[in-house]
Amino acid sequence: MSRTANRRNQVNPLHLAPLARWLLLAVVVGACGLLFVYVKNQQHAIGEQTRQVEREIREARSHNEVLLARISALSSRAELQRKIGRHVIALRPIQDHRIARLIPPATAIEDGILRTVANGGVGP
Repeated sequence: MSRTANRRNQVNPLHLAPLARWLLLAVVVGACGLLFVYVKNQQHAIGEQTRQVEREIREARSHNEVLLARISALSSRAELQRKIGRHVIALRPIQDHRIARLIPPATAIEDGILRTVANGGVGP
């Protein structure tokens, strides 16, 4: 019985320092792998968002070009003549009191100062 008792007393020691070192290394490598996958997923999501925004910009530019072409077609002389002929729009002569006339500045003879605004005799 002494042999079996000796076997029970002889236990191999467990070295925790190397085990902890390898466990820490495995955790760091696993965390780096997860971080790499996370960054790649973020890059993919941002790339999709960028493509969507670029697609929307292209659509907006093409829509603007269509609208500009339509504006130029609707404001062309032929289109305006057609609308006048159909009585869709009416042209009225500009009233004389609505016209702003620019006259050259007049120099006052007495004091020699340049006058940029002239009343022209209109007023109270």
